[in-house]
Amino acid sequence: MSDSFKIGILGGGQLAKMLCDAGQEMGYKTIVLDPSKDSCAKFSADIFLEGSYTDKELLKKMVENSDVITYEFENIPSETIGMLIELGGNIPQGKKPLYISQNRIREKESVNKIGIRTVEYRIVNSREELIKGAEELGYPVILKTASGGYDGKSQWIIKKIEELNNISLEDKEYILEKMIDLKKELSVMVFRNKRKEVVTLPVVENINRGTMLYESIVPAKINESLEREITELAIKIMKELDFIGVLGVEFFMDNKDQLYFNEMAPRPHNSGHYSIDCCDFSQFHLHLKSLGDEELPSPILLRKGLMRNIVGKEIEEYSINKKVDENIKVHIYGKKEWKQGRKMGHITILNERI
Repeated sequence: MSDSFKIGILGGGQLAKMLCDAGQEMGYKTIVLDPSKDSCAKFSADIFLEGSYTDKELLKKMVENSDVITYEFENIPSETIGMLIELGGNIPQGKKPLYISQNRIREKESVNKIGIRTVEYRIVNSREELIKGAEELGYPVILKTASGGYDGKSQWIIKKIEELNNISLEDKEYILEKMIDLKKELSVMVFRNKRKEVVTLPVVENINRGTMLYESIVPAKINESLEREITELAIKIMKELDFIGVLGVEFFMDNKDQLYFNEMAPRPHNSGHYSIDCCDFSQFHLHLKSLGDEELPSPILLRKGLMRNIVGKEIEEYSINKKVDENIKVHIYGKKEWKQGRKMGHITILNERI
């Protein structure tokens, strides 16, 4: 790949920052568009455009300065992708991954159609449907907005019928899911280029604090058969839906070791951050290689590890003057101010070599 290869990135958060950093290591140029002047990626990108995702002039400038364009989060307006395509932008991932992942109902329907199990669910548009759905599924259930929401936002766990009185539905679509006896939450990152080559990172085990991802352990504490099944299911989703680029796929495992698809993300994912320090190729390098249609190397896990998010005020524990163990790698995102529940960075605790 020529060192003049240029990557356009919609969104300027920490994922864009890490994509820019990986691109720099690979000799690529990056151009980032984000509405905030305080974006994490502002000083990592070669070109930073501050403005709306629907600003046609800025989108035109991105197309002119990019060989390919990607996005760092799902909530990019669909009209933006359409405008970029009209302007001649090259978006290898296309509209489809965003369209599916922006709605939890579409996600589940898309994987059900290709024979992959999800938890039992109901579509909810009214209080009557909520009451009926909870009765049919049986308590406990979890109510989620069909669109929007992340890190557990816009979700309500309902353990008994009386708690329905605490739920106030807005004029939007919801999905009601039956809660299983959860044993583990597991995820894997899959990469695919236009040549139809597919590679995966190792399966990780995720530990949540509340509804937000707190830690990811690699490799996951599961047997080889389960790891193979998870990997095969994720690859099936990637191929059957004909996605290009990166896809993070999350599964629930119940107490009978039964797997259920939970959600997908067509972008680098928090649970893949360990790969920066534990693997020979990170999720960011592999995503960029996929977009550039380069040959995809099979990533190797070099060190076992644990990724832990630095959230909110915890950032104060990682001042520049703090001495850190050589087996702890600290990544600070450069956000201007900490807020409760806001991801400010992450650490990777390296364990024994593989």
